[in-house]
Amino acid sequence: MSTEIPVGKLNKWCERRGLASNDEARISNARRYLVNNDLTNYEKAAFYLHEIFDCQGLEFVAFSNARYKNITNLPGNITIVPCFLPTEEGRNWRDPLVRLTFRMVEHARFIYDGWMPISDWNIKNVRKAIQNIDEVLTLFAAQERIWFTWEPKYFPSQLYPSSHNIEDEHIREIVELRGFTETLNEEDLKAFYRSLAWLSQSLVLPQPAARFLFCIISIESLATYIEREATNDSIFFSLKTSYPRTLEEREKCIADQLNQHYTENRINAITQAYVNCVLSINKILKSHLSRIFSDDPDSFKFLFEKDQRESLYDIRHKIAHGGLDILSNFERQKIADRIWDIEKIARKYFINILKLICGKSPFKQIMYKSMFIPMTEAIGSHEGMYQGPIHMAEFYTYIKR
Repeated sequence: MSTEIPVGKLNKWCERRGLASNDEARISNARRYLVNNDLTNYEKAAFYLHEIFDCQGLEFVAFSNARYKNITNLPGNITIVPCFLPTEEGRNWRDPLVRLTFRMVEHARFIYDGWMPISDWNIKNVRKAIQNIDEVLTLFAAQERIWFTWEPKYFPSQLYPSSHNIEDEHIREIVELRGFTETLNEEDLKAFYRSLAWLSQSLVLPQPAARFLFCIISIESLATYIEREATNDSIFFSLKTSYPRTLEEREKCIADQLNQHYTENRINAITQAYVNCVLSINKILKSHLSRIFSDDPDSFKFLFEKDQRESLYDIRHKIAHGGLDILSNFERQKIADRIWDIEKIARKYFINILKLICGKSPFKQIMYKSMFIPMTEAIGSHEGMYQGPIHMAEFYTYIKR
């Protein structure tokens, strides 16, 4: 396949050079896309590059555990180009690309330059182009255990991650919390760490839907244990609701409901027996969380009540029950916008549980955050402002998304 650079592409294959523009009219026009809340970040990036630099398509970087050594056209007019050597054998180790290729092999994370031309620049077409990339790259998962992720090569609306500055007093709080958990019985200990692990794992996942669902599961896991499994010797037993607790209580409750209503209306009798005695996880959670968040009604409202947006539990049901198009970048962005809400509530849930059990908060020390803004920003007023690497293998090998 030809290595000729497509018309409208800003970079040579496997390059990410600094871009420069002094055209204030174009820059001003492009900025209106960055503040358009109807666009996802990927859509904003595409329009931004198109308006300022007349980019005629989506120029993106793809990451995968699949090593494909040839330039190729995928369905949907997508081109991917490997940004690594076909083989390291017989190459000079002093060559930086040899070392970078070896590192990709070592971590099974290969970098590709991607390109998809767009002829008609309206929101519908750009959104469809982004979805097309998602769909095509997802097909590999059906073939084998192959994953692909991708992002625009230039991402002006990207938020840089923050770091947390931990001090000695924060470590002491962790030591004290660990000491407390070691006093729990075996089942309580397992339930506590199992639930907290869902929250911990959500912090390292790249996909918004998975992160969101893991946060919800972290709450559901401990809440379900407390309401349905915690025994009389459990430290969590006092947090149970007034609904039937033991198996014997639930069986008696069901019998009472059926005896009371079965001759009148069989369907209603069965429904009442389930609602009042067995309970859906949703009803259990509402009762449970209304108590745990009794001094924080806003968190409870975020979970179960709609305002201008869907409730967090509405989103949970869409993700879990297939009502969400996980390949839609637009829907993924909507989920990403709510991740901070559910993560914060999940963390509050664990803290409130500990406060109710111990009579005090486990964390009192303020923790400060810091954010690093790199000096190698790729878009500036002149090319000399960018001092970073050009080859994509060098730029992206050490960046984990």
